[in-house]
Amino acid sequence: MLMRLKALFLDVDGTITVSRSSYSLSLPAVNALRRVVRKGVVVSLVSSAALPIVMGLTRYIGLNGFSIGETGCLVYSDSTGLVSLTKLSARGVYLDVLNLFREYVDDSWQNGFRLHDFELLLKSKYRSRSSEVVSMLREYVESRYEGFTVDYSGFALHVRPVEADKRRAVLYVLERLGVDPSEAGGVGDSYMDASFLSVLGVSAAVGNADEELKKSVSVVLSKPSGLGVVEFVEKFIGVQC
Repeated sequence: MLMRLKALFLDVDGTITVSRSSYSLSLPAVNALRRVVRKGVVVSLVSSAALPIVMGLTRYIGLNGFSIGETGCLVYSDSTGLVSLTKLSARGVYLDVLNLFREYVDDSWQNGFRLHDFELLLKSKYRSRSSEVVSMLREYVESRYEGFTVDYSGFALHVRPVEADKRRAVLYVLERLGVDPSEAGGVGDSYMDASFLSVLGVSAAVGNADEELKKSVSVVLSKPSGLGVVEFVEKFIGVQC
């Protein structure tokens, strides 16, 4: 069913990549999004990655929307410049967690480019126990640092302020665009995407998304990651790829 969407929001890792275990962009998805831009839909990326990564992808893919990074803490467009949606920084919290839980996590090079949300990498031997480790770290942080939490995207752990998330960032962008949430769509792969997808007129999970996310969206696509994005574009925007 075609939707008259004015804006489209997409997660990055696991959504516009070739798979959930790869950083390589899906070229079919990139070509599909360029066609969506030519149709006049505003396409924005919503990621937990450091903002410079999201901005670079936005520009080099050729998108026309906003860049949302650090799980919604930072938003950028050429028209608004850099906007922080929180005054809180998790730097001290993340350093504490890194120091105490080095058995489970490693530091991330991205933290040199972060202001609010900080990333930790789960060591390979604990990836099969990710839920257990995330629960342990979250309990530690929330019991000692009011206003902060820990989430896991499937790629990395994020120590972040609670008050800023992808949902708040997407609503900020929609307000700036003058677009009603019912006129926007979105695609994601992680349970961390549920917050922003929940406010959009059409919400979709790629075929290999977290089961938790699949239960919360209006559409579960049949194809994985980038191919799922192509499926969404063809089915709901009417762009043939």
